[in-house]
Amino acid sequence: MNKSTVPTSDIRHNGNSTSATSSSENHADKTRASSAAGSGSNCRPIGAELGAKVALPKINAGTTDLAVLTRGALKHLTAANNPPYLFRHGGSLAWLERSDDGAPFVQLLTESHLRHELARTMQWGVIRNKDWVPTLPPIAVVRDILASPNLPFPVLETVVQVPVFGLDGSLQLTAGYHPASRNYYLPEGRFMLPTIPEQPSSEQLARARSLLTEELLADFPFVGAADKAHALAFSLLPYARNMIAGPTPLHLFDKPTPGTGATLLCNVLTWLAIGRPLPAMSEGGDDEEYRKRITAMLRNSPPVILIDNVRRPLDSSALSSAITSMVWEDRILRHSETARLPVRCAWAATANNPVLSDEMGRRTVRSHLDAKTERPWQGREYRHPNLMDWVMEKRAELVWAYLVLVQGWIAAGQPKGSKKLGMFEHWSEVIGGILEVAGIPGFLGNLDELYKEGDAESEAFRGFIEYWGTMVKLINRPVGVDDLLSIAENWLDLGAGTEQAKKIKLGKLLTRNRDRQFGPWHLERAAKYQGSWQWRLVSTQP
Repeated sequence: MNKSTVPTSDIRHNGNSTSATSSSENHADKTRASSAAGSGSNCRPIGAELGAKVALPKINAGTTDLAVLTRGALKHLTAANNPPYLFRHGGSLAWLERSDDGAPFVQLLTESHLRHELARTMQWGVIRNKDWVPTLPPIAVVRDILASPNLPFPVLETVVQVPVFGLDGSLQLTAGYHPASRNYYLPEGRFMLPTIPEQPSSEQLARARSLLTEELLADFPFVGAADKAHALAFSLLPYARNMIAGPTPLHLFDKPTPGTGATLLCNVLTWLAIGRPLPAMSEGGDDEEYRKRITAMLRNSPPVILIDNVRRPLDSSALSSAITSMVWEDRILRHSETARLPVRCAWAATANNPVLSDEMGRRTVRSHLDAKTERPWQGREYRHPNLMDWVMEKRAELVWAYLVLVQGWIAAGQPKGSKKLGMFEHWSEVIGGILEVAGIPGFLGNLDELYKEGDAESEAFRGFIEYWGTMVKLINRPVGVDDLLSIAENWLDLGAGTEQAKKIKLGKLLTRNRDRQFGPWHLERAAKYQGSWQWRLVSTQP
C-alpha cells in the first residue's frame, strides 16, 4: 500500500490487500443514522454525519446588525464543517447530494438550501421578556452569506469514486475530502482492492498490461495500435487527472457502421471508475445549445462528459473552448449571476464516420473501430460474451491494473512521453509517459489520419488549393472570386443557388482560410479591386 495515505473506516486492511468497501446500502444506513441535531430531520448532504445529538449554538436574531449576524452564522457553519461537507464550487457555496440512482453530484446552494442548513446547525431565536423564543433563520442573513466573496469553505473540483493519485503522486485511499487535490473520494460498490505496490515489479506491470489490453479490450475491433492506446489513455484519466496541470483532449470513438461497439466501449471504460452507467449528453444543434448543455453538465462536476452518437459535423466554438479551458465561465440559466466552473472532466464522443472542423480536429484523439462486416452485432465471437458482467465481477482487479500502471510510471521517475499534442502538452507528457513505461505502443500515432479524414470540407479546400497551384498564370498574382469560381466548383460544395450565392460562399471560404499554409502554398488576401477582395496564392518553395 502507498505509505503516504491514512486508511479510514472505508478502507480496510485484510492480509496483504487494501480493500475499499462501500455500497449504496451502506450509505443509506449512514444517512439514516445521522440525524440533524435539534431538527429531527434525517435529510443531510453527503459527509454531514452529525452523530450523537449535541447542543446547537444559539444566535440571537433580534439584532439589526446584519454584519454581526452573518459573522456569527459563518463562525458556526465553519465549525460544523469538520469533516468538510460544505464547499466552494465554481465560486458558489455547494454540497454533495445523490440522484435517484445513487450517483453523487455537486449541488449549488440556493437560498432555500442554505436556510435549510442554518436551521440544522444552530438555534435561532429572539429574547422576549427574558425568554428565548425560537425563530427562523433570517432571510437577510441567508442572502448576505451567499453574496459574500471568498467564503471560508474548502474548494471542491471533482468527486471521485475510486482511489486516485494526487498532484504529488500519492495514492489517495482515504475516503472524504482531499484538500491538496480538491477531490472528494466517495467509494462506490463493494470490492476488495489488492495492494498497490510502491515499486511495481516487471511481472506486476505485465499482469496489469495484459488485463487491460488482452482481456478488457480484447473484443473491440481496433484498427491499429494507436486506436487501442487512445482507449487506454481515456480510461487512465480518472486515476491520473490530478497530475495533469492543463486540459485534456476530446477522445473520439468512431466507426463506419452502427453496432460496432463504440458506446459500449465508453460505458465499460467509465463504469470501472464511477460504478454505474455513464449518462450521455446529446449533441447541440448550434453553439448556443452546446453552451447551455456544457454549463449544465459542469455544474455537477462529472468525471466524464460523453457526447453520444454525433450525427452533425462536430463544429462548435463553445465545445472547442470548454475542452481547452481549465475554468468554464457562463451565465446560469434563469439567473443573473455568472458561474466559474472548474473543468476537470474527461471528454468523449461517439460517432459513425464523423466530420470534424479544423478546430475540433486539433482538440481530438481518435480510437477507430471497424469490424469489417455489414452487421457487426451478428455472428461475432467474443472472448467475454457478457462483457459488462465480466467487468463488474473483475472491477477491483481492473482498477488495480490501472493504478499499477500509474504507480509504475511514478516509480520510474515520471518520465515525460516522447510525443506531444499542441494545447495538451502536459496531458501528452503524463499519459504518454505512463503508456511508454507500461510498454503500450501507438500513442498519438494516428493524428494525420484523423486530420485527413475528419474534415471533408478542409480536405476539399486543400484539393482546390493544390489544383490552383498547378495553374501557372494564377500563381503569385491577385485574382478575384470571379476568376476562381469555375475551378472551385470542381472541388467545393458551393450549393445549388445562383452564381452570386456561390461567389459569396467561395469568398467566405477564402476568408476563413486566409494566411494559411497548404503544403508549399500560402493563401493571402490582396488589395480590393472594384470593391471586392482579391486573393493571391504564393509559392513558399523555389
